[in-house]
Amino acid sequence: MVLIWTCGAAFSQQIAFTSRTYVQSPVVITSVEGSKEFGFDSVVIRNDRPAAIAAVHFQITLRTAAGDEIVDERRVAIGIEPRETKRLGVDLAQKDGLKQQARSRKQESALVILTIESVEFQNGSEWKQTERDSGTPFDPVRPVKELPRK
Repeated sequence: MVLIWTCGAAFSQQIAFTSRTYVQSPVVITSVEGSKEFGFDSVVIRNDRPAAIAAVHFQITLRTAAGDEIVDERRVAIGIEPRETKRLGVDLAQKDGLKQQARSRKQESALVILTIESVEFQNGSEWKQTERDSGTPFDPVRPVKELPRK
């Protein structure tokens, strides 16, 4: 009986969930809430711009030692006024599916990251993130590389 439990524990995947907000994003994720089924059942967002928002595009990234992979994304229509905070039901990051993906990549652990990739404003303009591949982002999972000394 102990042997069966030990083998089962060796194949279980540890999945952690977090959210990230780009510095220039007009929308701030102030909190996230998970459920038994989803890593991100709902999110609370705040419109930090003086323009009303019509929709938000969310993206889910699965980060493992093997690298990053976009595993889900969704555009959510919402009416949110300037400086307003609102809770959205998003049902993103299905836990069983993510564990299965980590298992298929032979990874014991993974970090699931929720980001806002674009925002559509009611006046027809749009903000798109441009920060992902530039600058030096803070990542608590991977250590920061030191710059060479001169």
